[in-house]
Amino acid sequence: MYLDSSCQPMSDVSRLKESGANTAFIAPNVKINAKGEARMDVPMDFAEQRLAELARQYYAQNISLAISIETMYVESFDEQTPAGGPGEFPPSVSSQPGFLDQYDLIVEQFARLAEKYHVAIFSPMNEPDMKLGAPAASKWGQDVLPRVRKHYRGKVLYKAGKLSDFPALDFRGYDIVGIDITPGAGGPAGGLNGYPALLDRVLNYTQASAKRDGVPQVMFTEFGVWGGALRWNEADKAAAHEMVFERGQGRVGGFFVLDPPPDLDRPLTGTPSLETVKRWFLKKPG
Repeated sequence: MYLDSSCQPMSDVSRLKESGANTAFIAPNVKINAKGEARMDVPMDFAEQRLAELARQYYAQNISLAISIETMYVESFDEQTPAGGPGEFPPSVSSQPGFLDQYDLIVEQFARLAEKYHVAIFSPMNEPDMKLGAPAASKWGQDVLPRVRKHYRGKVLYKAGKLSDFPALDFRGYDIVGIDITPGAGGPAGGLNGYPALLDRVLNYTQASAKRDGVPQVMFTEFGVWGGALRWNEADKAAAHEMVFERGQGRVGGFFVLDPPPDLDRPLTGTPSLETVKRWFLKKPG
């Protein structure tokens, strides 16, 4: 869900409660231009006001909040969100020294807010490996971590977007490594039939990487359908959700389901995919 919008039906706290969810992601939007100038879609005081409102609503229903800052490159701040969502930053721009300096200041501001409003999980950038490339994302991830820890005492998440490429990433110091994966976007060429094998490979790789770097927890932090899979029938979309739960059961610390933006696909509400999610979220242990 987004700080400045309630366009996603699953952001409704009663719907989340009915589905069995216990944590919801908030995604503040930040645009960065070629000069490294960073600008939020809403003023910071509005962001804090909205976060305080959401905290009251969600905590009253025993639903925790997580924050992952969504970042996108634009030539001009007048540009709308790129079609298909944020993508890779131009390497010729993102490799410039100090390119993320202004962005890092915004990260610190949100780390302060995350601490103030008892946010359970904080991710300083959504999918930095996809946006910056693995080498730059690894370095930035280590550089920004002390700035986050200075203000925030909760769990810090490295929310990775291209683990299906098996990149060499440095997760040291983080509390959670997050897997963002969908068929149809960096997914298997074979579509749904190849998805279980891909999930197994990515999960094995991520767990080994987390163990190597001393990270105590792995989660599926974004899954559902994307890209070409948006055109699948509803039964196949529900099956894609089921496969993630089946592969992750007993192996990961949590599941965060993607509620597709309404300009790209139907929302989760009223779909077989949501019924699959509810069945797993409401499953009794044992």
